[in-house]
Amino acid sequence: MFKHLFRKDIVLCVALGANVNNADEWLKYADKEMRGDRSHAEMTMTIKTPNWTRTLEIESDVEGKKQALSTIKSPAKEKGIRTLRIENNMWNYFPKLKRKVAVSSSMLLASWMGSDFTNDDILKASSMSEDYNHKFMTDKKINGEDLKVIENTAKSNSKVMWPKILTYSSKKDCLPRIQEYYDKENKLRRTLLLSNPQTFDGHKVLTHWEMSPEDDKTKQTIIDYKNLKFNVTFKPNHFSQKNLTDN
Repeated sequence: MFKHLFRKDIVLCVALGANVNNADEWLKYADKEMRGDRSHAEMTMTIKTPNWTRTLEIESDVEGKKQALSTIKSPAKEKGIRTLRIENNMWNYFPKLKRKVAVSSSMLLASWMGSDFTNDDILKASSMSEDYNHKFMTDKKINGEDLKVIENTAKSNSKVMWPKILTYSSKKDCLPRIQEYYDKENKLRRTLLLSNPQTFDGHKVLTHWEMSPEDDKTKQTIIDYKNLKFNVTFKPNHFSQKNLTDN
């Protein structure tokens, strides 16, 4: 009887296909559910600082884990700026300058468009399962929600910015609600909160993201997904440097 009561809160995740005894499979399931194989997203990114607040409207295309293309649609000052990722290579294109800039390793921790997300976040958005080892920690209840805690530690041969990331995933749907990023001194550097689950084309997605740096509580970047389409078909050269600069 107690075993049944203990397990009833993870029945939904089991039904959805996640292996509750394997942290790696849990994360892979969540990634597939939220990302899919090919998707087109429309979102806003609101960047808040003590001195100013601005909102970008962005469209983003993703194919698999190795290709992504983002385009800023507004405001006018940033309109047309694009970011292309192909495997471990990344470029930004600035149409007003007609200039393409490759993102070097020294620029990975630089802010993307003045936000609290870095170039490395864009480049390494899909590397969690490949670059980290995963294990379950002690479960927690936060804001009334039962969460599985997964410790992600960088593999010895991985070239990543964050040696450790803690993921707090809901037992109801397996999806992450909190991600904490730690530096080499095991100090918490920033926190990502995810909320407002919605369903698009059969995929459950957390549509509200809040990234906050720990060293400056006056700053925050908020992403809100407005629309998502899955199983999108892209042209053969969609994720290419030529297409990056042609549009």
